[in-house]
Amino acid sequence: MKDCKTCEHATVLFHRDKEDRHTTTYAPTGFVRCKGPRYKGRAFFVRDNRAACADYKHKERSIT
Repeated sequence: MKDCKTCEHATVLFHRDKEDRHTTTYAPTGFVRCKGPRYKGRAFFVRDNRAACADYKHKERSIT
């Protein structure tokens, strides 16, 4: 499935929730920050479940 979460141009955004002083959890917000070539250097926030655009490039995942 090609969606914005797996695109090279997108950064997935998370919401930080402090449960107590020593514990922090992160939950996805449902949005990504897209800085694709069609935006000419500007970044926009879009939904993470939308269909991929024509500039989609699969993000390579490193296993280290």
